[in-house]
Amino acid sequence: MKNPIAAIKERFKKTDIRNLLGDIAGVLDPLDFEILVVRRRCEVLFTNERAKTRMYTESGYTHDCRTSYAATFPALCSHCPYGVTRVKAVEGVFEIEDARGQTYQVRCNAINWIDDMPAFIFTMHDITEEIAIKKRLYELAYIDQLTLAPNRTKLKENFNALEEQIAKEEITGVLALFDLDHFKAVNDTYGHNTGDIVLRRLVEHLESESQFTGHLYRLGGDEFVLLYNDPASRFDSEESLIKHYDNILSTALRSYSLPNIDLNCTLSMGVSVFPRDGSTLSEILRKADIALYAAKDGGRNQLCFFVSQYDTAQKFKDVYINIQPVLTSVGKTFGYELMDCSEDEELDGAVDLKDFNRTLDAMGLHNLEDKFHYFIAYSKQLLNPAVLVNLPRDKFIVQINPPRSKHMQVYHELKNHGYKLAITNLSSHAPDAELLDLADYAMFSPKDGDISKQRKIIATHYDKRFVAIGVDTQADYEEAKKAGFQLFKGFYFRQPPIGQKSKEINPLKINYLRLMKLSNTEGYMDFPQISAIIASDVALSYKLLRILNSAAVGLRNVTSINSAIAYLGEDNLKKWIAVLALRGAAEDKPIELIRLSLIRAHFGELLAPCFRIRRSPQKLFMIGMLSLLHIALDTTREELMKDMPVEEDIRGSLLSKTGVYSDILNFFENYEYANWEAVAQFVEKHQMDASYVNDAYIASVKWYNDLIEEAE
Repeated sequence: MKNPIAAIKERFKKTDIRNLLGDIAGVLDPLDFEILVVRRRCEVLFTNERAKTRMYTESGYTHDCRTSYAATFPALCSHCPYGVTRVKAVEGVFEIEDARGQTYQVRCNAINWIDDMPAFIFTMHDITEEIAIKKRLYELAYIDQLTLAPNRTKLKENFNALEEQIAKEEITGVLALFDLDHFKAVNDTYGHNTGDIVLRRLVEHLESESQFTGHLYRLGGDEFVLLYNDPASRFDSEESLIKHYDNILSTALRSYSLPNIDLNCTLSMGVSVFPRDGSTLSEILRKADIALYAAKDGGRNQLCFFVSQYDTAQKFKDVYINIQPVLTSVGKTFGYELMDCSEDEELDGAVDLKDFNRTLDAMGLHNLEDKFHYFIAYSKQLLNPAVLVNLPRDKFIVQINPPRSKHMQVYHELKNHGYKLAITNLSSHAPDAELLDLADYAMFSPKDGDISKQRKIIATHYDKRFVAIGVDTQADYEEAKKAGFQLFKGFYFRQPPIGQKSKEINPLKINYLRLMKLSNTEGYMDFPQISAIIASDVALSYKLLRILNSAAVGLRNVTSINSAIAYLGEDNLKKWIAVLALRGAAEDKPIELIRLSLIRAHFGELLAPCFRIRRSPQKLFMIGMLSLLHIALDTTREELMKDMPVEEDIRGSLLSKTGVYSDILNFFENYEYANWEAVAQFVEKHQMDASYVNDAYIASVKWYNDLIEEAE
């Protein structure tokens, strides 16, 4: 029998090579590539149509690569084993430029040509436009368009690349946060165009000096960062490190101005040292910001390194955000008070909306199509044209503080732009009549206990809605309701009415308690038992199947409880049981009770890894879920624990102040009541990152919103 390989070779010998090459060219010519096949002595064996034009020289068409392609791409020879340099054959991808500066991506491969002899094939593609697009996208993503300095996103990316080395203490360095003193005055006096020029000139000046080149980032506005790192072995002490960077950074402390303007801007700078002051960007930025405050308080035009005594509870107040519900007389949610917890600002002071915006994100207000209203503190930016265009002002109630003094004009301007106004801390002894006439809502201070005068003010201003604040018990609520208050801010639903006796828990609600226990275990979840409990309760079965067949989950025609549990899986099952159990147990209570319990549960779960001695996320979730459940069931915690089989450490924490997790219960309450001094002490005691704590709270609110949105 004839050898088949030999037969194929014999066939090729008889084939018209020109016809075969024509067939190959017909396939390759339409491609957006130049294809070149070369062998020794620079002989060109084949080109597609796109590459053929380069083979023409002054004397006409040539098959010599040296006088055609190599003349256009001088670097090509250095990659070709048949070129002048006789390099070792290396297959792969590289980039070269042609004589006009266009960039090409080249792929080279060794092949056996159709005559079974070795050759090299080059596939070339013009990527000049692709490079330009990538460069533009990079600039949009990472470069500040005003000053052309790297932006916050680039700072985060560069710092993230260092985090592992920082954690291992292989490198050390500083982050210097600075801004321009009196920059606002320049903007107000000479306009924002002049302010922009000042910022550009500042960046140009700093980038022109070698000690700052490549270290500068713009965060936004007139805030900038300088970031440096060195091997940890470079410095023999913390003092030498601080002295080294102080010498570098202090050279930036100059007066910056422009010709023909009378105002000069200096720099104030706060510096944090890593890893001493933290190993994450958020933490060292926060410490640098605290040091910047110290530099401002010290007279400006100076730099301050962060020291621990700067990090007081007052600074914690500037980090945390709190979201408190405002309820109607029947326990329905009217809206929320969004508290940024910073010190009161003068109306003509410089205030921004970054905390406000974060809170809006957490509340899920991206479209603001819900039915709730939102009480917010005054900010000068509420009158910013961009805010006025994009913020639906009918949803927001701006809180204003008496006395009105010189700010009445600003209040009228807010009103004219469509904002509703709420007076905070209204005095029943001497209320400001003009301010009360202007406002739509009025809040009485908890320190003002003259209920008879409050009742009189409410009765004579029937066109206003009055908010009772500090309503912490059922008795407070009843008294405020009798006085005529229509809205209530506080936590009166947390505590049973005075003198209420414990009563037995409804047997149907015990199923919810059993599900909570079974779904929050650190070991294997008992799916058969969970399935049996759900199947035994018609209401629970209906609710679970309804969720699974809803558009939110995306399943259809699920009719079996066992199938439902299998579809959900362990993680989703825990989530839905938390929602179903709490909503079932507290169906006759304000929805805020469910909201608060679930936020506590997820908040604790997120904080679990942050404790110096790591705590169980499952147990912290359980503590949060159970912390208010006795209110939902109109019983006491003692009675609840009799019907709720939980681990002893959870039971002890819920029933005493000395349990393993009792401190987290106190922390939840302090956070919700905005007792920031106590929150700060807890965070410092456990050496947590304050910014992470706040972010965890925001994430928990967002998690709850997503959960409820899916459930409904």
